[in-house]
Amino acid sequence: MTNVIVHGYRGTPGTIELTAELVDDDIVVTIEDRAPTFDPTTVSEPDLTIPPLQRKPGGMGVYLMRLAMDRIEHRARPGGGNILTLTRSRVARAKEG
Repeated sequence: MTNVIVHGYRGTPGTIELTAELVDDDIVVTIEDRAPTFDPTTVSEPDLTIPPLQRKPGGMGVYLMRLAMDRIEHRARPGGGNILTLTRSRVARAKEG
């Protein structure tokens, strides 16, 4: 939601609708806005070879969403804007090796 405010609305007033629900074993969060259409699923991975103190601030939000969520879906909102759906299973994940 911070990215919507900072990058989408660029500090101008705008609305954001947030819903969260349990669907079977999933937590589903939906964020809807009327900012210019932007698909965060197309954002490149940050360059993690650069030490954190040498990177410019920002650029980690989408990366952290990808780490935390099982599924991220974007679609354009009819009439303008974005609908972002974030899904996380409540079932324990298998540990990566």
